[in-house]
Amino acid sequence: MKSARVAEVERDDVIVTGVIPFGDSDCVVRLLARGRGRCSAFARGARASKRRFPGLMAPALGSAIVAPRRGDMLDLRELDVDTRLMNLATDLRAWGFAGYVIELVERFVPDGAPLPELYVTVEDTLVALSTHGPRPTVLRAFELRLLDELGVLPDLSDAADSPGDDVTAYDADRGVLLAAATATSIPFSEAARQAAIFLLQGDAEAANALPVDLEVLKICSRLFSQWLQRQRVTLRSLEVLRQLS
Repeated sequence: MKSARVAEVERDDVIVTGVIPFGDSDCVVRLLARGRGRCSAFARGARASKRRFPGLMAPALGSAIVAPRRGDMLDLRELDVDTRLMNLATDLRAWGFAGYVIELVERFVPDGAPLPELYVTVEDTLVALSTHGPRPTVLRAFELRLLDELGVLPDLSDAADSPGDDVTAYDADRGVLLAAATATSIPFSEAARQAAIFLLQGDAEAANALPVDLEVLKICSRLFSQWLQRQRVTLRSLEVLRQLS
């Protein structure tokens, strides 16, 4: 019986997306795990044990030892923290950017579905913010990849109404780019379309190095901001970013 329990214990790379105190010293920890996707784990004595749970906070990267428990929650036995996000603590705006990424994961990534490509995207985005600071191109790239992962990214290959012509508008209701504006579309641009393609195809490091005009980047962000408005949610991290601007 003892060996069966040992076999159930596993190690997985994780991103800590939330820590909720429970009782005097325990925590419920929200995780994005490479092998499991989004999940919750109970960390017994986490606030009292610095040996098993050093640096337990959100956001954090680490290698976790987990085991099944009754219900949908896991047991978090141990967490070895990766130090690559330490610089976030010294840059409030980069910390705010990271908080925005984490809140998007918490709000929109479904529980229990392994999404290894999204895991890598989130990890790379957080590391880029910690390494290079609060670069807006890194956030825009993450937003586009999240839309793609959720299956709601507009077709960026061409204008839906007139293939081959330059894009001038975005119809959020239909989720398409247009060459000719309509009564319900919003302004977009061909330069923003090309920038969006580049941001989507590259990784976080490539996005960090991209010298995009800020106005083009602002237009590019409309793809995500329009989708977000349609979800009718309020993100606390956006208010934090406004205060830090």
